[in-house]
Amino acid sequence: MKKNLIKKVFAVSLSIAMACSLIPAANPVTASAAAPYVSLKTTFKTLKVGQKYKMTLKNNTINWKIKKVETTDKTICTVYGKTTSSVMLKGKSEGRATIRVKLATTKRKKNNTKTLRCRAKVVTTTPTPVDPGTTTQTDATVTTQQELTDALAKTGITKITIKPAGAVNFTIPTGTYNNVDLIVDAPQSEIENSATFKSITVENIKSSTWTEKGTGNAFTWKAANGRLVVGKGASVRNIAIPTASAKVAIDVQEGTIAAITVSAKIDLTITGKLAANAPAINISFTASATDATLSTAIKAAVSTAAKIATTFLAGAEDSTVKIEVTGISVTVTNGTTKPIQVTRNNNTTMNIAVGAKGQNVSSAASNTGTGTWTPGTGSGTGSGTVKPMTANTIVTGGAFNITVSGSAVGLADSETASGGSLIFSVSQIRPVSPGSLEYRAIIKSGDYSNYGSWKSMTKWEKPISTTGNDKDVYYYDIVNGSISLQGMAWNEAATLTIQFRVAADGNNSAGAVSEASATLPVLNAPADNKGVEIPMQNCQAGWK
Repeated sequence: MKKNLIKKVFAVSLSIAMACSLIPAANPVTASAAAPYVSLKTTFKTLKVGQKYKMTLKNNTINWKIKKVETTDKTICTVYGKTTSSVMLKGKSEGRATIRVKLATTKRKKNNTKTLRCRAKVVTTTPTPVDPGTTTQTDATVTTQQELTDALAKTGITKITIKPAGAVNFTIPTGTYNNVDLIVDAPQSEIENSATFKSITVENIKSSTWTEKGTGNAFTWKAANGRLVVGKGASVRNIAIPTASAKVAIDVQEGTIAAITVSAKIDLTITGKLAANAPAINISFTASATDATLSTAIKAAVSTAAKIATTFLAGAEDSTVKIEVTGISVTVTNGTTKPIQVTRNNNTTMNIAVGAKGQNVSSAASNTGTGTWTPGTGSGTGSGTVKPMTANTIVTGGAFNITVSGSAVGLADSETASGGSLIFSVSQIRPVSPGSLEYRAIIKSGDYSNYGSWKSMTKWEKPISTTGNDKDVYYYDIVNGSISLQGMAWNEAATLTIQFRVAADGNNSAGAVSEASATLPVLNAPADNKGVEIPMQNCQAGWK
């Protein structure tokens, strides 16, 4: 009986199993999952200060391309070296920033743009534990070439002092030491430098030569005597000269110097030749530089808050002088082939004639006024009268287009462009009444600014009309004007401003300045150590 019961149970179970096998599945399993969306390699990245990281795309199945990259705080994490599929990140200082990567694809007609984000956390380098009985070396004083080489190789060194006992010459090879202050106290030594430092202070140097081949260095020149040679392709950010009675000679051999700051009574001589298309050297004299002298054979834009004497030699054509304050005077000798323009503190201007010697120009009694100060000619202090500003003005009704293009060059890991120029064209500018027009361009990017010199504009051959009030009024064009981009900051919004005015004539000073500005595209540092092109574009600009 027990066996029969088992047989019945087995038969019933078999019947149920067979019935279930004939019922279709209610939710069949999908053969494959949906393809993943395009995304960044990571959405959160921790970097150390100074560390670099290459951010790429993943799951890029429909040819998404990176069009623009932004950082919410470039002082914490900066972006550069953008390509269509990657971008470089670099930790700058401790903190957090968000990186926005904007994409576009041509594989879709709709939903063909998107923005991806990556949060970046930048931390300081974790210090290596040290034995309590030892100290970490941060300063090094070197007396030989080998000691200098060894000190440069140590990552913990933040200050190096070159101080040999005798006549030992030094060569500093190419390298970047942005955390190292270099001090030079070597009265019998010559130095050739190709590296970039946080700062360079020259306490003493042999009177013959410091040869600079590096890029982007800032000098404090305390040596009482010395000759600084800026070699071909080299660039200097600033030279501060604070030592009274110093005699400093600067020889530019197709390099560039952005600025020189003089804050003591010194004799400064500048010779040589700037690199092609390099802007004028900005030379400023502070109030403590009374009775300083300047002799330059290179184009310079001089500004002064102290009584000084200047001599402009052949090669310094298109130089300018600006008197910043009341109660001072500037003596100008013009040995160039063009007049030297002097602007007083109240913005009145005068031209120092070719061949003038010892022409004295005094500041105005106040900082407001109009007109041009007309000096006498020849040697001596001269005399003059104030000429009225021309009544001619510029038509500023309506907006117009400024067409820009050009290129900037530099290293992939640099923060500023080492060269390049912006090309621009403007058409149909005209004065209200007949008169020659002139213009100058100004580039500003972050803390960087470059002021071009005043230049004449091209006049159309035919007037607007042959009768009535417009009979003798002409249109003017700027055709392929240019301005240097050296020193412009990467990853910064740049602005091109073009200023216009009616030029001075025999009876009137230059007219009031009108200007128009256009915003340029943000340029990322090149990834290939070469350059980036500024795309041709029409920037809508208005008068102000």
